[in-house]
Amino acid sequence: MLVQTSLCQDIEKLDLKKPFQFHGNINLQFEYYKASGIPARKRDFSWLLNGNPVLTVLGVDIPFSFVLSNFENKFYQPFNQFGISPHYKWATLHLGYRNITYSHYTLAGHRMLGAGFELKPKKFRIGFMYGQLRRSTSIDSSMNANPLYVRPAPTYKRMGIAGKLGYGTQKNYIDLIYFKGWDKESSLSSKLNDSIQPAENTTIGITSKVTFHKKISWVTDAGLSAYTLNKMDGKDTTGISKAWPHSIMQLFAGDKLSTHYYFAGETRMGYQEKTWGAQLMYKRIDPGYQSMGAYFFQNDIQEISLANNFKLDSGRLNINTSIGFQKDNLEKQKTATSKRFIGSANINYIPSQRFGISFNYSNYGITNNPLQTSPGNELFKQVNNSFMLMPFFTWVNDKTIKNLNIVGSYQSLSTPKSYLGTVPDLNTYSLTTTYNHTWIQQGMNANAALNYIHSTTAAGDIGSYGGTLGGMVPLAKRKVIFNASGSYLENTFKGNSNGYTINASAGFTVPIGTQHNFQLLGNYMTNQSKNTTIVQNFDELSVQFIYGLNF
Repeated sequence: MLVQTSLCQDIEKLDLKKPFQFHGNINLQFEYYKASGIPARKRDFSWLLNGNPVLTVLGVDIPFSFVLSNFENKFYQPFNQFGISPHYKWATLHLGYRNITYSHYTLAGHRMLGAGFELKPKKFRIGFMYGQLRRSTSIDSSMNANPLYVRPAPTYKRMGIAGKLGYGTQKNYIDLIYFKGWDKESSLSSKLNDSIQPAENTTIGITSKVTFHKKISWVTDAGLSAYTLNKMDGKDTTGISKAWPHSIMQLFAGDKLSTHYYFAGETRMGYQEKTWGAQLMYKRIDPGYQSMGAYFFQNDIQEISLANNFKLDSGRLNINTSIGFQKDNLEKQKTATSKRFIGSANINYIPSQRFGISFNYSNYGITNNPLQTSPGNELFKQVNNSFMLMPFFTWVNDKTIKNLNIVGSYQSLSTPKSYLGTVPDLNTYSLTTTYNHTWIQQGMNANAALNYIHSTTAAGDIGSYGGTLGGMVPLAKRKVIFNASGSYLENTFKGNSNGYTINASAGFTVPIGTQHNFQLLGNYMTNQSKNTTIVQNFDELSVQFIYGLNF
């Protein structure tokens, strides 16, 4: 069961005439599911009840969200989440589950169960947060009965505390941030000490922005991290030299045998006119940089880039470009260093209401995989090139609206050589043409699409081509809405035919007034392959009944 709420209201705006109000929506869904040829992805029969009710007290909205179902998933623990952030003038209070961000490299949006506040009297910027970052999870012995279950590693309960002190406005400011996270060793059985150790982390950061003459801005975001893999370690007395952040972080964190020190930061200088602008950016993130206040960092990267934006032809033509240089292996810990130019371009030209065209190009690297079980990060060091061209046409009159979109794309994913070997490149070509026709007065719609996709993989060339037809029509004086769609794809493998895939769906929607809504939906998919090493032969059917209530 999931119950979560989110609230941020101004207490000054209180409604005393109607102290209590209740509104929102609730949906009840039943589903029948059957599959053959593949393992079932759902239960044969399932139900789900979800809603978004809102309680209004003295003009202050308190929104709730809940989900109830008969799904069983032992990979995740059930949780209830509630959070509230009322504010009065320059003071905001945080209670319950909150996602707070002080800076990108310290407390950066990690969900925390606790309490905190933000104070902004005049130009001061003060913040504080304390609470639980993660629940403890132990080993579920019932999983041992099924060898197919993924057995998640046990985790300690993790706590965190953060503070921010700053001064300034949105155009000119400076903030100093402190964050500390730690695992509670008492939250797990001592029998697990050999398999997992409690960690702790301290990070400090600075963010600032300076604006010159309204057109020039300089933004900086930097952080230092002291991460201890085992907080039970003793003080480091070996005298071995550590990374330079140690000289600063020793003022805020204890230096233990398993403590590592990192730096991460970026700075940007920008200039903006009405029709064009430019921004120069430098970024460096040390290998292994992490903060318990964030979920994941792309690390071991140094980058310098220049971005430009142009608005031409009275705003009809918009161009955004970026070009830069990037490298890794900053600490010379790997057998090879990847150096590459990176860049992107986005061009949108809309000369009239009837026609427009978009072009996108990007060339970026994927420098890390967050999976701790990966045998080596070098295996996942990849370069992603992609092109996309999309002309589109629109015809509108009093009776109809017609749209024609054509999307062509190319994407390549290449992996440089590493000591683990060579990973073959992946290239994908696709072309999609979509036509949509709407009859305004009748409330009818029809659409058609043609699709082609071809990929080169390590296993061989894989492709498919086909089309889709669909539409929507009101019945019984628009008291019932019927919609249906069907698609057929011819599949290929290594240049030879490899069967087909059919997908068909249909549904009825019956709205009753403005409060009630009934839906009956059905979907059927079948795949028939000659070579089942790529995709199995299977049939899949699902039927859903959904009732919605607005109140």
